[in-house]
Amino acid sequence: MSEENPCQKKIRVLSLGAGVNSTALLVLCSQGKVDFDFAIFAETGNEHPETYDYLENVIIPFCIRHKITIIRLPRGGVSKTLYQEYFDKHIIPTRKNRSCTDHFKIRPIKQYLWDLEEKTSSEVVCLIGFCKGEERRRNSRRYALPYELEYPLIDLGIDREGCKQIIRSAGLPIPIKSGCFFCPFTKVRNWKWLHRTHPDLFEKAKELEQNGRRYPELTLYGKLPLAKVIVKRELCDWQTKPCSLCEVE
Repeated sequence: MSEENPCQKKIRVLSLGAGVNSTALLVLCSQGKVDFDFAIFAETGNEHPETYDYLENVIIPFCIRHKITIIRLPRGGVSKTLYQEYFDKHIIPTRKNRSCTDHFKIRPIKQYLWDLEEKTSSEVVCLIGFCKGEERRRNSRRYALPYELEYPLIDLGIDREGCKQIIRSAGLPIPIKSGCFFCPFTKVRNWKWLHRTHPDLFEKAKELEQNGRRYPELTLYGKLPLAKVIVKRELCDWQTKPCSLCEVE
């Protein structure tokens, strides 16, 4: 089939992170407001436990009810988790060097979709869950997929709070922000949350940081070691219940 054929089939794929934005897109799909053929979730092996729990007990049952297909990709075709990959190389992820996203998210998705295009002689359209207010991310080509990209939330004018309202309207709980438990983009309040709720994972993050060949010059929170991050004073420090400032997001 030639590239010029206007009747060439397009396969529409949602990049699913199991966070707020992509969950909202699943709900919009169930309501007929957004259209895609299936969602694809790339496994790193190191998402927060809450993310896996949400995927298994909320997203998958919801998708089964609404006949939405989810493809779960294994860890980039490798046996190691992302954490072990970094640990063995004595490095850590940084805001400037996001090889984690590239190797364990983008590349597996690219490979799967390349194979799909070749097998079906179809073009792929990839839906990305950037919302209103994140337009600058749409313009970044740092880890862009080589496909036609669409940003339904931006096109519909839906911001993050709007995504939460969509999720609540479907009777679903709000997921935490998706990402690995040692992500360098983690905010202070979320490091504190990890320390409180998953001390074992916080210790693993510290071990990864201290195992890095450039420690203590380079840490998971800029130049501040995690041991100091969790005692950093915030506007509101958690005591017995998380407040709106400290709640993980």
